[in-house]
Amino acid sequence: MDELAFAWAARNAQTLGLEVNLSLADATVALPELDGEVDVVVSNPPYIPVGMEPVDPEVRDHDPRIALYGGSADGLRIPLAVAARAAALLRDGGMLIMEHADSQGDSLPVALQDDGRWRDVVDQVDLTGRPRAVRAVRCDR
Repeated sequence: MDELAFAWAARNAQTLGLEVNLSLADATVALPELDGEVDVVVSNPPYIPVGMEPVDPEVRDHDPRIALYGGSADGLRIPLAVAARAAALLRDGGMLIMEHADSQGDSLPVALQDDGRWRDVVDQVDLTGRPRAVRAVRCDR
C-alpha cells in the first residue's frame, strides 16, 4: 500500500473525469466482499527479484522501491500472494492477467499451473518479444 500512489491515482481519475472506485488496501487481502464475483483481475505487482537492479533508467531512477521488489530472491513472493487473492476474487472462468519480469516468463506460469487453481496458463510477450505477462483462467471451484 502506498498512500502517495493512491493520491496520484485519485488525482488522475479526477483530472480525466473517470468514474472509478479506488480502494487503498493490501492487494493480498483486499475486497473480501467481492470473493467469487470478479470477472478479471489485472495486476502489475512488485516483481523484481531482491538484489537485482532495474535495467530501465525510468524505472531504476524514478519508481519507488515498494513498487518494484517482489519480496524474494526470485521476485515471486508478492506476485504469488496477489495471484492467490485473485483466485479468491475471481468467479469460475474469471481471468488473471499479471505483468512480470522477463526472467519470470517460465517460473511464474509454472507456479500458477502447479497451484491447482488455474487453467489455460499462457505467457505473453511484449512488443520487443520479451516474456512480460501471464494470463490464467480460474478453475472451477
